[in-house]
Amino acid sequence: MPAAQPDAPSDLLGALVAVSDGGDALTEEELLATCVLLLVAGHETTVNLIGNGALALLRDPAQLAWFRAHPDAAPDAVEELLRYDPPVQLTLRAALEDTEVAGTALSEGSLLLLLTGAANRDPSVFADPDRLDLARYGSDAPRHLSFGHGIHFCLGAPLARLEGRIALRKLFERDVALTGEPLHYRENLVLRGLSALPVTLG
Repeated sequence: MPAAQPDAPSDLLGALVAVSDGGDALTEEELLATCVLLLVAGHETTVNLIGNGALALLRDPAQLAWFRAHPDAAPDAVEELLRYDPPVQLTLRAALEDTEVAGTALSEGSLLLLLTGAANRDPSVFADPDRLDLARYGSDAPRHLSFGHGIHFCLGAPLARLEGRIALRKLFERDVALTGEPLHYRENLVLRGLSALPVTLG
């Protein structure tokens, strides 16, 4: 693993610039790619988790009342919000060998577009999948795929879950309501999130 120089800066981006492994440093292209990855994976997805989750609760007064009445159940609630309206809707994978999926032959190297948002609403896996049920994950509910699976499971999942729990609990300690203004989603095929969530705070 590359080791930082002894006098490397304490900030993350400075450390990335200074990191070296036997004199081999990151190229400008690698630095930019890493910065984009950190922005998208570490910020954009969590922002959309919180925004999508808040909107789902504001649109369902009964579930919002349950959320407020059960603050200790925030971890289970966040899991259901991740299933119900995930910030990442799809991902791309490549077949490592010739195989077959649901009767369709796939050759090695074939690219697969996996619709995680649709998988999270699969009625053969989740009972009444189009209904928001914050108590769903208090039982033996199947695991959602919003953080991926296996070796592709999101490394930032624990932090995203924690941020979601804290942000939504603190937000709904207040009297929050939608303003009624039109809502607009960002034009992005992979990431689902609002450009803004206009609310009033009491």
